[in-house]
Amino acid sequence: MKIQKYAVAAVILCAALLVSRCATLIAQLSAGKVVFDDSLAPEESAVVVFGNSIHVLEYNGIGVEDAWYPKKKYRINTVTLPAGEASILFDYYVSISRGNTIYPASGEGIELKFHFEAGKEYTVVAYTKTEGFIFVKIEYGLAIWDHATTSSPGSIGKSVKSWKLGEM
Repeated sequence: MKIQKYAVAAVILCAALLVSRCATLIAQLSAGKVVFDDSLAPEESAVVVFGNSIHVLEYNGIGVEDAWYPKKKYRINTVTLPAGEASILFDYYVSISRGNTIYPASGEGIELKFHFEAGKEYTVVAYTKTEGFIFVKIEYGLAIWDHATTSSPGSIGKSVKSWKLGEM
């Protein structure tokens, strides 16, 4: 009976929210938490939130897809990683709005290298940047933010590093 109450409440909540907010809520509810090496102390680790547009395949040459993404579905993952230089191989998929049209952008086997500092938190997520008014140019890519969040990291601050993946 309690499950039905929660399901009804979730349906009512989603109906009250905009579609994009509902999708964000669903993604957050399906988020995963992973500890890469549980023998490390927190002061030797970094917490990294990978947004749901990123699908990590390998971390430092070690295949992590099966452990981090049950059923190979894209989702938000909060991962505790050893601090230091990291090589992350990933696929990405983003939807880019241009006027009334949504365009997909994706890539496979992209490598990212970054030094994650011990005791710090990060968010790795796709971004879009729009320039112009009449002739609009949209840049998209990947950015790392200096805080962990499962919502929009740009509302809190600026990215510490970004990689342009394309434009339209």
